[in-house]
Amino acid sequence: MSLRINLNSAAQTAHRMLQSTDTALGKTIERLSSGFKINSAADDPAGLVISEKLRAQVSGLGQAIANAGDAVNMVKTAEGALNEVSKLLRSMRDLAVHAANTGATDSASSLADQAQIRSAIDSINKIGTETQFGNKNLLDGSAGLTANVTGNAVVAADVSKANITGSLTGVTITVTQLATKAQLGPGTVALGADLSAKSITINGVTVQGGTNQANTLANINAVSNQTGVVASAVGGFLQLDQRSFGSNAKIVVTNDTGIYGSATASAVGKDVQAQVQTAGGLNISDATWVGGEGTILKDSLGNAIQLTDAAASTGGPAPVALGAQFDVSAGTLVFQVGAYAGQTRSLNLAAVSANKLGLANGTAVLSLANVDVTLDAQSAIKVLDKAITDISSQRANLGAVQRNVLESSINSLTIAKENISASESSIRDTDMAAEMVALTRNQILEQAGTAMLAQANQAPQTLLKLLQ
Repeated sequence: MSLRINLNSAAQTAHRMLQSTDTALGKTIERLSSGFKINSAADDPAGLVISEKLRAQVSGLGQAIANAGDAVNMVKTAEGALNEVSKLLRSMRDLAVHAANTGATDSASSLADQAQIRSAIDSINKIGTETQFGNKNLLDGSAGLTANVTGNAVVAADVSKANITGSLTGVTITVTQLATKAQLGPGTVALGADLSAKSITINGVTVQGGTNQANTLANINAVSNQTGVVASAVGGFLQLDQRSFGSNAKIVVTNDTGIYGSATASAVGKDVQAQVQTAGGLNISDATWVGGEGTILKDSLGNAIQLTDAAASTGGPAPVALGAQFDVSAGTLVFQVGAYAGQTRSLNLAAVSANKLGLANGTAVLSLANVDVTLDAQSAIKVLDKAITDISSQRANLGAVQRNVLESSINSLTIAKENISASESSIRDTDMAAEMVALTRNQILEQAGTAMLAQANQAPQTLLKLLQ
């Protein structure tokens, strides 16, 4: 046994082990008090990187769930407004059906029905312009589709109906053939003469002539809602123009006894032709005839594109020339429903207004705005039926988005957040049971190390006995 005064190796060893135990005990206390086993990058560099990514994803998922919840509330707001519009349309339809019962009602009753219908139309327009979620308008068309037009000539384009789609921007539609209205040029009979004994049948409706030009034109135009034809004088002779575009909007003159100048005559308009360029394969069909002042194009998504006379599009879109292009783009509502970039869902909301509802084939009234049961209750019923279908379709689309997209996203996001949180917790959180075992062990080692250090420090005292 060697004894030295300048070196006490046993004490140094005990001191080193005591320091190690004290460090381990401090880490254990830190983990138990914080609840995390990674409190600094030095604790687990690789684990920290993984944990931070998972933590960011969990936080993002939480916000995405909140976003989807906000989107659900917004959809409910829009759907609730559309429900009120649907109620108004049903009430209007009842009034139109009542007005159509001409055998048992008089003109005063029809006027009263029309007054109620006009009031309901005003309410629908108000709902369309004033329905908001926060400060965002929902049903005024700003969340729908718009047309940006280049060129100028005969027809104008207006996207009047929107549908839900994942992406609908930069769609280029090229008009390759303009829609035209049927026209019978000036006849050969001078309208200034007394034609009251003469008659003409236009599209199946027989009209008597008048005592002068003004009366003859007035008689023909009085039945314009039935014939779809407008009369005018060109150089003192009769000219007939169809009110509607397309090949189905015809002018057929028969049994002319001296007003136009030909016993029979006919004219047919042209359908508009359009082509679409888009990676998504959007297709535009040929024009289909509707009454009134426009032609409706429908794409494969159900979006209605209304082509009207440039002169009739005051305040609306710019005219489109033959071969010119216009881009259909979405003023889309975009919802971030995922934790990462690109995990979005979009929604287009159509404008809810009287002049956008009820666009239907084969009616003398173009839209809800033109409904007048005092003139044509039967056509009004058709338009209202189409308007009810339009609103029901929008409500169904909103319901599908709410149920199949948003609420489904919330459910899947909640499950993902739960599982990812568990993964993040297993990496970062303290295993309390294991740390309590380590705490007890280190406390015992610290007590033992302290005692052994004291014993080791007593060893040099034995040297004093050699000096006695």
